Amino acid sequence: MIIAEVPYTEVLELRQQVMYPDKDIEFVKLPDDTEGLHIGVYEQGVLISVMSLFMNKREIQFRKLATLTDMQKKGYASALMRWLINYANDIKAERIWCNARVNASDFYKRFGYQDTDVCFSKNGYDYIIMERKIS
Repeated sequence: MIIAEVPYTEVLELRQQVMYPDKDIEFVKLPDDTEGLHIGVYEQGVLISVMSLFMNKREIQFRKLATLTDMQKKGYASALMRWLINYANDIKAERIWCNARVNASDFYKRFGYQDTDVCFSKNGYDYIIMERKIS
C-alpha cells in the first residue's frame, strides 16, 4: 500500500465511478479542485481510494473520500484517515472537518470526529458536518 499525491484526472475518474456512476465526469468536479491536494492509496499501482484536501488557515477540510466499491471495508479509507490525522498534526492544524454522508458518520467517529449541529441535504443524500480537533 502506497499513499501519495494523485493526478487530478485519476481523482475525477475514481470519484465518478464510486460516488456518482450515473453522472458524467463534470458532475464530480469541485469549484476549487485546482487548489486542493489530492491524496490516494495505491495497491500494486492501482488507485484504490482518494480524498481531496483544502486548507484554510489552521483548518483542513477533506472532501470526496471515495474507495473502489469492490475494495471497500479492507482498510484503504482508514489508511487515508490515519495519514490525514498525522499530516494535520505535522503541519499543526487545529481542526479537520468534512461534510459526511449521514450513513457514513460512524466511520468518521472511529477516528475521533464528532457531529456538529449543521446538517443539510444535497443530490439526494443527507449530510452532517463532522470535525476533529487537533491538539
